[in-house]
Amino acid sequence: MAGSKLVEMIELDVVGVELIRRGWRQGSLLKATSARKSWLAPNANEKSSQEKKDSTDTVASSDIWSLQDEILDENDFLIIVSQTCDIQKSPKQEPYVEVVRAYWTSERSIIHEAGKNSVRRFLIQRRTSSDGKEEALIADATVRIQIEKTAFLGLAPQDSFKENDSITLLRFRQWLARRYNRPALPDSLVNAVQKPIVKAIDKLHPTDDLHHILDGISEILFLPHNDTIPYQIDMVFIRNERNEVPVLSEEDAAQLAGWISDVLRRGRNADLVHWELLSTKNISVYDYSNAYELPTDQYSLAEDDSTHD
Repeated sequence: MAGSKLVEMIELDVVGVELIRRGWRQGSLLKATSARKSWLAPNANEKSSQEKKDSTDTVASSDIWSLQDEILDENDFLIIVSQTCDIQKSPKQEPYVEVVRAYWTSERSIIHEAGKNSVRRFLIQRRTSSDGKEEALIADATVRIQIEKTAFLGLAPQDSFKENDSITLLRFRQWLARRYNRPALPDSLVNAVQKPIVKAIDKLHPTDDLHHILDGISEILFLPHNDTIPYQIDMVFIRNERNEVPVLSEEDAAQLAGWISDVLRRGRNADLVHWELLSTKNISVYDYSNAYELPTDQYSLAEDDSTHD
């Protein structure tokens, strides 16, 4: 039965409450059949619109922008990113539920990137396919869509996280905020620290042991001791606490630290002088709040348009 017909049977004020009762939550999954992503682009007649504005000082917004859209892949999913409390609100207060694209992939580079501290992709869960390949369900923060809240009355939620996996759900919530609240690295630190490490990771062979070590880390933080090159860097590796990830040993962390030290030494702009392997249970609030986060999947520079974004 269509959501529009169902909503006639349910008072609008209690639609959100009913969605919660039916199991809709942040992290709930639904099939993306026929779903489209949309964006605004400058109208092809923008030049004539500007000339009209110059002569009249006013111009209709429809003359400036055109709505573009593109259908998602038929195998894609959508995963809810709205907070559960916002889902529960009446559509009169909060008429839409926000979702991002999700999809299954066996591409190793994407799985590695999403399993690290990527700001664009998040690894929801892993599984082994019928032909023995590792697959992962990936959430993609770059594709966001709003859906009318009442439409969910005609749909059934699917679980996106493995049963009893509360750690990944917590990390998912943290990841959703990270894209917007992470401090930007100064270009000098990007060039001296982040850029050489990201490039070196890109060059690793897919079977290199360092990939498994990096999978065992949820975040890499660093703190420079000085303000000039060569930077003297302290680094903290935060253990990945997901159930399916092997516990990282001190020996593994030492191997990663040695590799990073060599990478930085070859770049000649930074030196790793100290490192620690910690968990979120024993890192100090001061260190966590004041250290820079080191994304290992991408870097961006204000003066260099040729870099990753």
